Amino acid sequence: MKLPESRPAIFISLPRNERRLAEQARQAGADGLKVHINVRHRASGTTFGSLADERSRLEEILAVGLPTGLVTGAGGTVSADETVAATAMGFDYFDVYADDAPPDYVRACGAVTPMVALGPGDGKEQARALVERGVRALELSTLEPERYRSRLSLATLARLESVTAAVDVPVVVPSQHALVPSDVALLADAGAAAVLLGAVVVGDDLDDFARRIAPFVASARGHG
Repeated sequence: MKLPESRPAIFISLPRNERRLAEQARQAGADGLKVHINVRHRASGTTFGSLADERSRLEEILAVGLPTGLVTGAGGTVSADETVAATAMGFDYFDVYADDAPPDYVRACGAVTPMVALGPGDGKEQARALVERGVRALELSTLEPERYRSRLSLATLARLESVTAAVDVPVVVPSQHALVPSDVALLADAGAAAVLLGAVVVGDDLDDFARRIAPFVASARGHG
């Protein structure tokens, strides 16, 4: 998984599998992207199709040149066969919720970094056990969906610090809280290797996308 060595990374979860959004993220200085298949995304409301449905759009996004991760599904839609098929496309990492990952998920990822997302109630014990099973990066969900867009809390920072102290893999924090640029330093000081900005923070407006991302990039670079 490609991460800066001396500062937190800023990743962008694209609200749609659209090359123009990826180009705006690159223009704003983002370090990487996340795209989706087989899910209805909670924060953006977008429904993403199968790998076959999305392949041409994904290939256009990968051609932008930023390290890009793929969410391969949710619930019963995570397919080991699709994960294997996607390994040849050039993704930097795969990502699914730990509760949705099939038992052979790590094997199916092959040489692509296997990431899983911890649920809002998961802590350091679950994180440590997943790493022992071969997971090489963690996404730390911070809130139940009904609480999305609340401000960053002390409880989230404490939980993040507990998890990052327990494992030796990168921990990525998604923007389920309504993060502001100054929160990047707080999350990095608590151990986050990357902050993943999604629809809660950056929206889905192409004309406004780069402008919303840029202050977070500046904050991350200032923390280095």
